[in-house]
Amino acid sequence: MTACTGSPADVQVWGEQGSEPGQFNEPFDVAVDREGFVYVTDVRNKRVQKFTADGDFILAFGQKLFEKPGGIGIGPDDTVWVADYDLDRIFHFNHKGKLITVWGKAGDGPGEFESPVDVAVNAAGLVYVVDQYHHRIQQFSPDGRFIRTWGKQGKVNVVRSALNFLIPDDREGEFYYPSRIAIGSDDHVYVSDAYNNRVQVFTADGDFLHSIGGMGLWDGRFRIASGLDVAPDGSLFVADFYNNRIQHFDHEGHFLSTWGGKGNKTGEFSGPTGVAVGSGALYVADWGNHRIQKRLLR
Repeated sequence: MTACTGSPADVQVWGEQGSEPGQFNEPFDVAVDREGFVYVTDVRNKRVQKFTADGDFILAFGQKLFEKPGGIGIGPDDTVWVADYDLDRIFHFNHKGKLITVWGKAGDGPGEFESPVDVAVNAAGLVYVVDQYHHRIQQFSPDGRFIRTWGKQGKVNVVRSALNFLIPDDREGEFYYPSRIAIGSDDHVYVSDAYNNRVQVFTADGDFLHSIGGMGLWDGRFRIASGLDVAPDGSLFVADFYNNRIQHFDHEGHFLSTWGGKGNKTGEFSGPTGVAVGSGALYVADWGNHRIQKRLLR
């Protein structure tokens, strides 16, 4: 089972607040391609930055295209997909930052968005978008042709969420401001149902399978579920925003371990918003500290 190592010596930090190469102003999401290169959406600087696995800056792109780049995903061909929250568009780039295509517009119809916040691509190249203010997931072909959608607005009662180990969650397949999406090697789709403080798991076609978490401070619970990624062994890492930690679950959703705490020291976080697994490590977008943290996995 993949797990976080326990020594602070295994944690590497890079970045600080600023607009120069390698600096960040609210890094929101992080993704790792098959070659081990790391991509970060640098929101307020309106760009994506690309790094080596050890944090050496390579290039930046999108500065003249983005308004508010949010979630980022890597396709099976190592192309880069970015959801722009303010422009209601999905951008597709090659690994050198050259624009391939862009699609999407504001609206509530199929293929239209209101604040798309994240994007993920499965092994077949199908594109999944978190359409946050419509409380739904939309699925597209690689060229932006709409295929299907699922989800609608539904708020889980706070008490029921906190006690869902006694009283099961209701509103399966409904969302309250979903925030992030990831796809496992089994093609299961994981969605951070942020303000319902849970992760919901679906088939590739949107059929509900099960949920993970619920509101709370203790292990296995969330106070705003944010970025997430699936490791090669099928385990799941989730950024727990207001609890300032990363939580690790097995492939069935059972809690394994946690890492973090509020602060600006190495291994501490200020609102983690993005996670990615790659090259034997876990990468975290430490949003409020304007940096990336990398922790080795074993």
